[in-house]
Amino acid sequence: MFENYRTIGKNVSCEIIIEKSKFIASINKVVSEQEATEFIAGIKHKYWDATHNCSAFLINNNEMRSSDDGEPAGTAGKPILECIKKNNLQKISVVVTRYFGGIKLGAGGLIRAYTAATQEAIKHSGIEEHIFYHAFEMSLDYEFWNKIEHFFKSQKIVYDKPIYLDKITVTFYTLETKMILDELKNKGNGTIIINEKPGKYLATPLEKPL
Repeated sequence: MFENYRTIGKNVSCEIIIEKSKFIASINKVVSEQEATEFIAGIKHKYWDATHNCSAFLINNNEMRSSDDGEPAGTAGKPILECIKKNNLQKISVVVTRYFGGIKLGAGGLIRAYTAATQEAIKHSGIEEHIFYHAFEMSLDYEFWNKIEHFFKSQKIVYDKPIYLDKITVTFYTLETKMILDELKNKGNGTIIINEKPGKYLATPLEKPL
């Protein structure tokens, strides 16, 4: 069973200043713990001279981790992770880099600062809903293509660019199965051949983070 999930639309880096400390939030889309840790290591290398490089990643509900990287326990990594959870995001890794500006923020101030930096990055990354679609490859005679294409568009069915040979071959994606397949076969007078392929996730941009 494939579950739908939300993640960021693009990788971004945002900077905010709080009480003279500079916070740089870097956020990256990842698909595994290895990718997440490699991204964190890369940011630490990039900002090697920073006071702290605090981080968190969440792949799914069973794979997540956070690090305060020298900040007081629970004031950096955990707020970053909680911000990820609040926005219902998965498959992302976040590093918030801090250059200390000389003014101590206290525990509450640190929590607010790391949360604000993370939220700012999420806001600029754009959130996508990734929905699992069934995939099918269809082979049909040219005479039926106009009807099929019109049906695809009327039903808002996503499909790949058709391949034009002796017949037209096209791969399409749908949440529905039996109803759509029956309708397509009817439009081809029973001559259309449809085979199931491995499904995949398709992304739909959402208007704004939570």
